[in-house]
Amino acid sequence: MRKALILSCLSALFFVQSHAATVSENAAAPAVTTAQPANKISTTFNVRITLVDIYGAPVTGGSGLRGYWAQNVATGEYYYPGGQEDEDKFENLPAGTYTFGAYPGNWDGAVSKTVTLSSGNVGPDGYIVVALTYWVE
Repeated sequence: MRKALILSCLSALFFVQSHAATVSENAAAPAVTTAQPANKISTTFNVRITLVDIYGAPVTGGSGLRGYWAQNVATGEYYYPGGQEDEDKFENLPAGTYTFGAYPGNWDGAVSKTVTLSSGNVGPDGYIVVALTYWVE
């Protein structure tokens, strides 16, 4: 008797759930249309990371850093540079304010820096240069 009662309840539950799924799938959803301005231009920027010492002089030679990252301050979205040959270049970053940083090595690292990307900062090579202060223990 118990098995028959449990199976009946399970069958009823299955029927109700499958019917509810069918009804919600067939429900007419109101159409929502958002107008996009035709003249809106999306501005993107290219950024190149350089390393400087505490005095502002460029760091020469290799470092133990394991790569760079950028975080959009407004959205929290992370961006990472291109392939191995472009490990210090970010291509086509949307306009906005970003915090740039580096993944530290075993005994070295770089101080992160927050920068607002604007067309006034673009150099003759088409890149905005962000200088991170490099440190070694």
